Amino acid sequence: MKDWSGTEEAYRVSFATLCAGTVPTLLDAVANGPCELLDVGCGTGELAAQARRRGHRVTAVDPDPAMVALTRDRLGQDPGARAQVAALPDLPYPQGAFAAVCANFVVNHVGDPRACVREMARVAAPGASLAMTIWPAGGASWAQLVSASFQDAQVVPVPGTRLPAHLDFERTPEGLASLATRAGLDVLTAQEVAWTWSVRPEDLWAGITGGVATAGQIFLAQTPAVQERTRERFEERTAQVVAPDGLLHLPSRAALVLAVRG
Repeated sequence: MKDWSGTEEAYRVSFATLCAGTVPTLLDAVANGPCELLDVGCGTGELAAQARRRGHRVTAVDPDPAMVALTRDRLGQDPGARAQVAALPDLPYPQGAFAAVCANFVVNHVGDPRACVREMARVAAPGASLAMTIWPAGGASWAQLVSASFQDAQVVPVPGTRLPAHLDFERTPEGLASLATRAGLDVLTAQEVAWTWSVRPEDLWAGITGGVATAGQIFLAQTPAVQERTRERFEERTAQVVAPDGLLHLPSRAALVLAVRG
């Protein structure tokens, strides 16, 4: 999986709130009642916390110890939840250990998506549901806003880090569904979901300056002069679209797949 070390606080105030937009949809899809639920790539613990409020017993895992620490702080001393350092595609759990598995914006960050979905299928019990989201192709509205600011400031591009062709997959609901099918799962739903991300401009900017996501890595690769120019252009652009409540209300979408282990 991608290395998020050192970005946890910047992620918490910025893109973690974006990713939280799909959590209710994932939990609605994955289980009708309380069960043993695995949260893969738990990040700051939003999905795990909401799952506990619904009565699920939760195991939350993330490869980054700092993210696990944030999740543990979020869950407190709750005996019905645990957070552990663990990473796809080698989860430390027996076959069929969980009645539900959630992976919110995880498969788009791993080095071998097929192997990772197979591993999630392995730890799912017969009849268990597995719900996954990814960012679809096409560019998010926040990314378009940041990209325009980068162009205004003449930000120098850096080489991309796309997966090799033999490991990559189509970033659509159908492409994600194909990974589930190849893992032996029965796909029930493959669709796009939409929501609005409401975020303070300064919190979105904190994610960029903190090095989160590709945009953050590009920003950190710039000279101090270009970084300052980028900040100025970002402030100019966000001032044109910020709402009276002081927030940016940004249309967002994700590809979601719900599958069942036969």
